Amino acid sequence: MRHPHLLALLLPLVLLPACIGGRDAAASEASGQRDPRFGSPTDSLFFSLERTPCLGRCPAYRIHVYASGNATYEGIGQVERLGMHRATLDRSVLEALLHEAEAIGFFGLQDSYDRPVTDIPSTRLRMVSGPRDKSILARTGVPPALKAFALKADSLLLPAHWQPVAAGQ
Repeated sequence: MRHPHLLALLLPLVLLPACIGGRDAAASEASGQRDPRFGSPTDSLFFSLERTPCLGRCPAYRIHVYASGNATYEGIGQVERLGMHRATLDRSVLEALLHEAEAIGFFGLQDSYDRPVTDIPSTRLRMVSGPRDKSILARTGVPPALKAFALKADSLLLPAHWQPVAAGQ
């Protein structure tokens, strides 16, 4: 290279915007700022449920419930409500979810119930309670109590008063 000192001078200028962007992202994370579609700045994930698609008519959607009671629903396929929606859940719904999780020993269950089988949907569940944070993939060989818990979560969450979220909102 003919001018190695020129590269040394230009490199910091090229990298500066990336560093500044990273600092801004870190600062907004530290200050608690986050996308308003997903709860308040002090909100944290409490529970999530995802039903994945299959080659048939399996309903596919994601629900995220936050500690404040704010919740999001994303209808993906084979459901009445497609796209993003939000709702505010009553505290009793969160308490019922936690009670049911505790009753089946959710935090002590395996992380995955799966086998190499094709064309069956998965259920992904996550619960965060204090220092406990547990995710479970449930596909095959799922204990009956865990299946029942996922159905109970559906019965508590799907009837919520879900409001569509306009694009860009």
